[in-house]
Amino acid sequence: MFRQKYFLCSFIFFCVLLLAVTQSIAANRNFADIDTVRIGCLTNFHAAYGLGQMNAVKLAVEEINADGGILGKKIEVFYQDTEGKAEKAIAAFKKVVLDDAVDIVIGPSASGASLAVQPHLSKYNIVAIATASAAKTLTDNVEKNYDKNKYFFRAMVNTERQKNASRDFLLEFVHKKLGYNKIAILAENSKWTHDLAPGLKKDLEAKGVKVVYLEMFDTDIKDFTPIFTKIKSSGAQWIAQMVAHSAAIPLVKAWQDTKPAPMGNNNVASTDSKFWEQTGGKCLYEVTYNFIGRAPLTEKTIPMWDKYVERFKTNPIFPSGFSYDAVYMLAEVIKQKRSVKTQDLIDGLENIEYSGVLHPRTAFDKKSHDLLEGRYVVPFVQWQPDGKQVTFFPEKLKAGDYLAPSWWKQN
Repeated sequence: MFRQKYFLCSFIFFCVLLLAVTQSIAANRNFADIDTVRIGCLTNFHAAYGLGQMNAVKLAVEEINADGGILGKKIEVFYQDTEGKAEKAIAAFKKVVLDDAVDIVIGPSASGASLAVQPHLSKYNIVAIATASAAKTLTDNVEKNYDKNKYFFRAMVNTERQKNASRDFLLEFVHKKLGYNKIAILAENSKWTHDLAPGLKKDLEAKGVKVVYLEMFDTDIKDFTPIFTKIKSSGAQWIAQMVAHSAAIPLVKAWQDTKPAPMGNNNVASTDSKFWEQTGGKCLYEVTYNFIGRAPLTEKTIPMWDKYVERFKTNPIFPSGFSYDAVYMLAEVIKQKRSVKTQDLIDGLENIEYSGVLHPRTAFDKKSHDLLEGRYVVPFVQWQPDGKQVTFFPEKLKAGDYLAPSWWKQN
């Protein structure tokens, strides 16, 4: 009986030890011994931002592999659907790390999913680059506890910077140029908007602009008509929407049918050229910001844009440029280090300065691992007749003029 208990205890101890060892070496293969570089891509297969992320990764990997790979080693990608949910993201993360033995992770998409996965990066000793997660908390965590969270990098514009871009647009264009002084803020109740929407209200009111309506609506809402009716009654002259995870099509249709004030700030789904057809053209006159446009941001931007359109029959959207550049940055780091070991990847990403499709000097802050300030653009784009997407702000990226909705007569 004693011997049976002894062997049972020894077996359990061995299994625990084996699991710990497996976790500690999950992302630390020897570069000289591997045939392919293995990347896990965790995203939401059912959302526009997720498809924009996944398509860009596919395009970058196809290009790199066609050009011979990384020092002759092709890139292999393992895609997992997180559905934008925390528990699904954790399961997807463990799947690519333990079953697929990936060397690095791109994602997860969505701030809530990334926040759920972030504590697991140190446990499994693996780097993740988020290209579709905006919550500033993620990189604040790196700065507050570097040793624990140094595995996380963000190649995207965080919520504070998005708030500042929205504030500048609303003040410089909507308030000063159009002369509007009454703003409604309509934001989905999601992690990324929790600080963004109230912060934007505070910033606008500090400059004398009135926020006459603020609502944080549930992401599962389907009928927006009552909300737009209330906004119309508030006297708002402009609606600043913040939508990434919600039902963007019903939102836009209700706006067009209700005919309240012009609407323009951020609707991720509306950055996709397919949105015109999906809404039956009811996105006409809506404004949203993107993080990429068919403009010479760098010498690589327009060629990448055109290849993306040809390959996927739609345009690059919100996270596409970041995701595309992230793959190339990883390839450059691996090439420089001749390694896929975690600490080498961290050191390489902390010190890289890369000329990508969004900026000629893309780089990360060494303390927070956030994208360096100013290494991005935020063009504001409007849907215009015949399904055209026209960039009109800021001036340096302007491709056409803003058009007021046909029903909007207020000056």
